[in-house]
Amino acid sequence: MTTIERMDKLAKETQEIVKQVIELWQQEVIFSWRWWFGVIVTIITWFLWIKFHKKESRYRLLTAGFFVMTISVALDAIGVQMGLWSYRYEVFPFIPAYLPYDLALMPVIIMSLIQYKPHFSPIKKALIFGLLTAFIGEPLIVVTDIYKPINWKIYYSIPIYIVIYLIAYWLTRRENFEKLDG
Repeated sequence: MTTIERMDKLAKETQEIVKQVIELWQQEVIFSWRWWFGVIVTIITWFLWIKFHKKESRYRLLTAGFFVMTISVALDAIGVQMGLWSYRYEVFPFIPAYLPYDLALMPVIIMSLIQYKPHFSPIKKALIFGLLTAFIGEPLIVVTDIYKPINWKIYYSIPIYIVIYLIAYWLTRRENFEKLDG
């Protein structure tokens, strides 16, 4: 069997597994309390940010927020694909990541931390964010049975959270974007 044939065979098997996951999600996950928890957390998180963020800093903060969303979904999907952790109650079963965490909690908490006490050390904020997220945030979603670490220890996440925060912070400190000629 050639490489192409083996890859096609694996792709077909993967599609069948995804189909089964979607069927299970439709039958047992959607509208469960854990599903509603994810939907409500996402809505409330963004509602609070919209209400309380500093309007004149909106675009700088959203630049950081979109970076956090992108990197969070990417790293989360890689972790799931590599068998480091899994999610059981995704809001949407099509992306192997927990979207309420990646698209709401992570970016909104980081944007809020950047906005709150802007002269406080970003390194200290990053450390606080990394420790609290790893030792409080992750265990909370473990307790709800939404998240299951498989080949992952909570403390592995700390440097990742710190780096994500520091890059997001750095992005908010850039000068205005260059004007396009045209």
